[in-house]
Amino acid sequence: MYQALYRKYRPLTFEDVVGQEHIVKTLRAQIGAGSISHAYLFCGTRGTGKTTCAKILARAVNCAMPHEGDPCNECPQCLGILNESTMDVVEIDAATNTGVGDVRELREELIYAPASGKYRVYIIDEVHMLSTAAFNALLKTLEEPPSHVIFVLATTEIHKIPATILSRCQRFDFKRLSPELIAGRLEYVAEQEGFKLERDAALLLARLADGALRDGLSLLDRCRDGNEPVTLQRVEQIVGVMGGEQLMGAVRMAWNRDAAGLLRFYRDARERYAGPAQLFGDLCALLRDLLICSVTEEPEKLIEGDAKELKEKIALSRELPTACIVRMMRTLQDGIYELGRTAEKSLSAEMTLISLCREELGEDIASLSARIARLERGIPPMAAAASAPAAEPKKEAAPAPSQAPKAKEPAAEISQGEECPFWEPMKECLPDMGRANLLGFLLDIKPSLAGDRLILSSEQSICIEFLNKPENKAALQEAASRAAGRGILVELRQSEPAMAEDDPMNELLNL
Repeated sequence: MYQALYRKYRPLTFEDVVGQEHIVKTLRAQIGAGSISHAYLFCGTRGTGKTTCAKILARAVNCAMPHEGDPCNECPQCLGILNESTMDVVEIDAATNTGVGDVRELREELIYAPASGKYRVYIIDEVHMLSTAAFNALLKTLEEPPSHVIFVLATTEIHKIPATILSRCQRFDFKRLSPELIAGRLEYVAEQEGFKLERDAALLLARLADGALRDGLSLLDRCRDGNEPVTLQRVEQIVGVMGGEQLMGAVRMAWNRDAAGLLRFYRDARERYAGPAQLFGDLCALLRDLLICSVTEEPEKLIEGDAKELKEKIALSRELPTACIVRMMRTLQDGIYELGRTAEKSLSAEMTLISLCREELGEDIASLSARIARLERGIPPMAAAASAPAAEPKKEAAPAPSQAPKAKEPAAEISQGEECPFWEPMKECLPDMGRANLLGFLLDIKPSLAGDRLILSSEQSICIEFLNKPENKAALQEAASRAAGRGILVELRQSEPAMAEDDPMNELLNL
């Protein structure tokens, strides 16, 4: 029968364990010195070597000819443990043996001496699944077991282990493996199996493994096709993901407000991804790397991947404002949350992608900051504005006597900037006061001066609400008073959107 790669290449000695040198060194030293603990607790994420190290430890303490803390794997004790013919090593799955009765049966077995080795080793996997009563029944035995018994507990959720259990064990934390270590191991396995694994494919498999070597070997097993080379294109096709170049193209579409292109990208991505949540997760991971490239000087220390891809990410991060990257990440995270709540997942995904291209659809601070960042870059708010020819200004027709517009109240009239002579000097005072953050919110403001009152109006409600906060309003009044040379009161108003001249609602309003 075919044996899976992660089982076939499971390490048999501590020397073969990858990426856990801090644990291997301590265990080998304890075995060599004979200072073996009665209880160990191995914790860490899946596929990092907890059960593997527990089995190596069980053979090493019973080995007749250990070598520098490693089992020989040739003596009768080691061979008996490897082929599971000995009774000295017992593996227990706590997920299916959770009750206090199971622990009582275990305690009754502890009195029996080892059959052939020096110790009876009990490996309890997923120990956090034990019930509270089972943990309590295990306490005394775990603290003072018979001299010939060793407990090895393994768990992926250390926060569920009671403190009374933690204090009775030697705890070892297994760390996640880096993509470079996983990729190197995958290339070694491929070489031993007689097929070629391209470096780019190995790195992609390593990133998809997410720190778990077992997951990486399982993915390699899926992508293997006899002795044919495993290429990057094959991994993307079999696993169902898109390469970094295609994902960066999607981010560029969102920045360029190309909603049609982004929807076409999603249509093609549906054939590869199991669901839109996985696609959004990959886009979030890319945006995370872009954010790091944007805010740090040495992103290579924080981003995993080859030099070529990192160079492309750095170049893309220079094109996008940081505020826009943050807004895209939050939009995708909100989209992932909504996907878990709706039955129309495709429709929800398309709405999220359209929101990526349109900052004006969001009313939160992140969307407003992204719009301001786009304006600061000198990019028009609509993509078509740059390419569309400027429309000729329409000549205003003189209103008929019978249809003369009603006179507005002087206080509600909104004038242009020149009617407030100290508007520009006032804005220059804000950075000196340490309030340069208010300048972005003044871009859409229309000032109007009425005596000692400075009326600031805008169609954006979120802008008015932010500036109307007591600390912000006080800063505006102080800046206005400095620029005007006299006391100025600031009043904030939200104005109604201006109607186009050919709007049919004008005829109804004039009736």
